[in-house]
Amino acid sequence: MHRRRTAQARTPNLHWSVLPAVAALLACVAYLNALNNPFVYDDHDTVVANASLVDLSNVRFILVYSPFRPVVNVSYALDRWLWGYRAVGYHLTNIGLHAAAIVLLFFWVRGVLTDAGAARGAAPSAFAAAALFAVHPLQTEAVAYVSGRSELLCAVWFLAALLLLRNAMRHGGRAAAAGGILCGVLAIASKEVGLVLPAVVLAYDWLLRPGDPAARRRRLWRVFVPAFILLAAVGAYRVLAMGGLSRDAAAAPALNLLTQSIVIWRYIGLLVWPSGQSIMHGVHRVTSLLDPIGWAAAAGLAGACVAAYRLRSSHPVVALGIVWFLAVLAPSSSVIELREGMAEHRVYLASAGLFLVFAGIIGRSLVWEPRASRSVRRGGTLAFAAVVALLILLTVNRNRVWADPVALWTEATVHAAGMWEPHYALADSLREQGNCTAAIPEYEAVVALRPNHRDAFTNLGICVAQAGQLDAAERAFRRVLEIDPAYPRGYTNLGALALVAGDTERARDYYREAVAQDPNNVLARLQLASIYEKTYRDYHAAARMCGEARLLAPSTPGVVECVERNQRLASAKDSKGR
Repeated sequence: MHRRRTAQARTPNLHWSVLPAVAALLACVAYLNALNNPFVYDDHDTVVANASLVDLSNVRFILVYSPFRPVVNVSYALDRWLWGYRAVGYHLTNIGLHAAAIVLLFFWVRGVLTDAGAARGAAPSAFAAAALFAVHPLQTEAVAYVSGRSELLCAVWFLAALLLLRNAMRHGGRAAAAGGILCGVLAIASKEVGLVLPAVVLAYDWLLRPGDPAARRRRLWRVFVPAFILLAAVGAYRVLAMGGLSRDAAAAPALNLLTQSIVIWRYIGLLVWPSGQSIMHGVHRVTSLLDPIGWAAAAGLAGACVAAYRLRSSHPVVALGIVWFLAVLAPSSSVIELREGMAEHRVYLASAGLFLVFAGIIGRSLVWEPRASRSVRRGGTLAFAAVVALLILLTVNRNRVWADPVALWTEATVHAAGMWEPHYALADSLREQGNCTAAIPEYEAVVALRPNHRDAFTNLGICVAQAGQLDAAERAFRRVLEIDPAYPRGYTNLGALALVAGDTERARDYYREAVAQDPNNVLARLQLASIYEKTYRDYHAAARMCGEARLLAPSTPGVVECVERNQRLASAKDSKGR
């Protein structure tokens, strides 16, 4: 009889122990169709054109290439070693990191609920939070976008640090404390948002009160105060390394704070109702301290802070979740103006705070209480399952958008109206797919919004030239040189147009100017070699141009043959001359 009771007592624990794996599995299901998505947007800089990934034996270069996020670059180097430049491997790593974050979040939420006295419903509530975190479509920019890796790595180390530091606070032990500090450092080395870790730990310490009061006071003065001073210095150094505050941000930080108050409510709206997602969002920029929308948004956030304070005793988990959400968003949504006013990937780790709020609420509800009726529990479970299934479908659909750069940027031109960046990215995507005709109006939209955009004029000229509009192409290339007279590509493009028009003399002069502006220009030398060989029969000059190109880029196809051919032709011509 005793053995039977023991087995029955263990059954619920065995049942709940599989929940973190189930939550991680839900994420794998939701992101399975993202594995074959291509590199997009910043991926071309962070991975494809990342010079530190070319020679993986140069460990020092890998570590210093991205000095403020070395952990992220190391992860790219490992992917490069395993997968080369096949995007599927990088996506697989992202999904694996997301799964790890989900499992860690489950154990953190369960621990916090247990600390708050809700141990009975801790496991199912933690599962609910982890499952929503796993499949919510707002996470796609962090998970399905290779360059979202920094969010994932920071979250994994951030959550690991919280678990270790909670253990150290409750049970003591220097090993756990040291491990937590190490994980915190790795979180900061993954993304700067890791700097808010002490604020979240302090909020946990203040709200859940682990350990005895004397120990908490010692932690405050011996740990938290020095940590905040150190991290404030690190944060200030990071801002200075970025070039300091912009003139506008330095002059009016309150305006950006009001702007970001609006943005934060938009993030909350997307978490509640994930409609209108985009890789880029236009934002309402507050330009006056009299803007009522900004003040209404700020007042709402202030009200949330007041609510967190009032709930500190009765609902400490809810209060902690509110603090978490606002603290993690603070580095990107406060007084410092960033290039993009709103970006969905910034909500990845912050969203865990709101899911913690959700867990804190349902942890006290009758739905998860064993004393609740079976119909209530079943109804609540079915409703939650329906929500998770819907979110999975939305995430799968969102992954399909990320699979097609043209669809991704077409969507962005709608949600980021008035911004030139989505039009430029859409035009480039269309051009890369061979659809220059459709790219032309997008490049024209860019130059209308950004009249001095050199690269937009360059690519516009290329596309209109392919469409046979040579005069329009020449105007575009000349505009490029008005913007940047030292731009070599402007001269090579004009040289190519001159060749199409049959004006080899003018083409020669353009290519010469390109070499003068860029002594390492291989393309211009090869074009000059062709002109010297075929038009002027100056084989010595042609051989010299190809020889210089070979010295600059020995692996250039045909360059060796060009040198040898023109040397033979020059020798034959000299022999005839004698």
